[in-house]
Amino acid sequence: MKTTKTKTFDAVAEARRWREAVSHETAGLTREQVQAFFNRDRVVAALGAMRHAGESTCIVREEPPEQ
Repeated sequence: MKTTKTKTFDAVAEARRWREAVSHETAGLTREQVQAFFNRDRVVAALGAMRHAGESTCIVREEPPEQ
């Protein structure tokens, strides 16, 4: 069976470009610095997900009842 669909995105080539870019950024760093580099990306992604979560995750501060 012949496919007529042309590929618009090459995931393997993109992964190789990403890997090369990261290796250039982390070249010469210590192990701890490399770990911090990757942890920074996780924190940024988590903050972005929290920002896009919407109003339902809003925390409202309430005053404690008077005694």
